Amino acid sequence: MEKVSFVTSDGITIEGNYWPGSNTGVLLLHMMPSTKQSWNNFAKILNENGFSVLAIDLRGHGESTKQGNKKLDFRKFSDAEHQSSLQDVEDGIQYLKKRGIEKTFISGASIGANLALIYQCRHPEIEKTVLLSAGLAYRGVLTEPAARMLRKNQYVFMAEGSSDISSSGTAGKLGSIIKNKETRTYDTAAHGTNLFAEQPALMKEITRWLKG
Repeated sequence: MEKVSFVTSDGITIEGNYWPGSNTGVLLLHMMPSTKQSWNNFAKILNENGFSVLAIDLRGHGESTKQGNKKLDFRKFSDAEHQSSLQDVEDGIQYLKKRGIEKTFISGASIGANLALIYQCRHPEIEKTVLLSAGLAYRGVLTEPAARMLRKNQYVFMAEGSSDISSSGTAGKLGSIIKNKETRTYDTAAHGTNLFAEQPALMKEITRWLKG
């Protein structure tokens, strides 16, 4: 694993962990509050299966707190500032392209899942996304409009806990819109990447789906 960083178009230094592999990559977007380290176990499985993997700290989280001389703290963000994290996704994709990645999938947890789906709907080259505990409207980051914009060649894997008050039922609602999807619901309140702790087999199942 390499420690890497890049600067977004709006001047924020994004810190990441990068596992080099093939020319197919996976960008990992964490939940709130969390950091890139929450993906470590999944990233290693992906990498062992040949993927290059980039896990980033979204703006205001973890080590991604610098915008010039300004210090960022997600706990003080407005909804608009949370929505601007979509720029981190864009520049993360561009970073991977500079590393020679020709195809990228995105996996997100919680608000990271919402960001992943929105980015996918705007970029037809993103064939697959993984959404762990997506919500309908985390901090104004809306998923239903994005789901309606997906194309026939785009696919989504959704997983959630049935007792998770933040996301329960979202997979069903989005699944009624998205044609190409896989959905998993577990009897748990675990949220985002915490699902992996209770359902470790899910990591390998998602990896197989991405490779398929």
